[in-house]
Amino acid sequence: MEQKQGIRFLVLSDTHDNAFPDPATLPEADAIIHCGDLTMIGGLSNYRRALESLASCPAEIKLVVAGNHDVSLDARWWDENLDSDDDQDEPAHVRALFTSEVYASRGVRYLDEGTHQITLRDGRTFKVYASQYTPAFGGYAFGYNPENDRFNAKGSAVRIPDNENIDLVITHGPPRPSPSHLKAGQAYRLDLNWKQQRQQHLGCPRLWRAIERVKPKLHCFGHIHDGHGAQIARFHNGSEPIIVDAEAVEKEGALHISGMKGTTLLVNAAIMRHGEEEHNKPWMVTVTL
Repeated sequence: MEQKQGIRFLVLSDTHDNAFPDPATLPEADAIIHCGDLTMIGGLSNYRRALESLASCPAEIKLVVAGNHDVSLDARWWDENLDSDDDQDEPAHVRALFTSEVYASRGVRYLDEGTHQITLRDGRTFKVYASQYTPAFGGYAFGYNPENDRFNAKGSAVRIPDNENIDLVITHGPPRPSPSHLKAGQAYRLDLNWKQQRQQHLGCPRLWRAIERVKPKLHCFGHIHDGHGAQIARFHNGSEPIIVDAEAVEKEGALHISGMKGTTLLVNAAIMRHGEEEHNKPWMVTVTL
């Protein structure tokens, strides 16, 4: 039976210990999506506070991926960077916390890299591809060589599949259009970072290639705080994509936008802003499947 009712996703990212909005102020959604960086530098107590906030959000399901600052969720990184006073077993303790019945019973679901089928209590379903990996950045966790085509390589266990009807892609980092797209005057800005008064595109072009190939209804991410925003990519076979800003309406403590048929809605949901600036609002996205 074809699903016609929209699914409401409240999307946020980069809450870094103290930027998680008060769950009591958030609007009700079907699912919460957290795109990583729950902490600034890991720590069991920091994860516990973040998970408690996530679990308290008014939604049936809370989906979460790790970010590059969630260092103790990356067991390999932790082992390679362990200090003498660090708990060598912290990754196992953190993993157990994320997957514990305490939070699973409240709808929290930690997503490892790969494809996941999500089913709501009323039977509505959607398929998600998730990845916590970003191009190596500052020596933090879950980094990969930017020259590696992680998301498209045929035969790769982590390739984003194009034959499984992926509805949502959740990554920690943003994609980056090819230079030809950027030079064509398209105002893509979701991976822009300010450094010494210069804007830099820090997204992954190979992730963009995968999004263009798979064409999910929604791709949400964070990582680059200055890139907070929402844009729409219209992909046409054999021609350059069209990238435009998404119209948003502010209400109920969130920014509301709706996905459009035949397009991919791109959302940078980084909450934390630099300095003393007020934190960004999460996004409420309604996707019709």
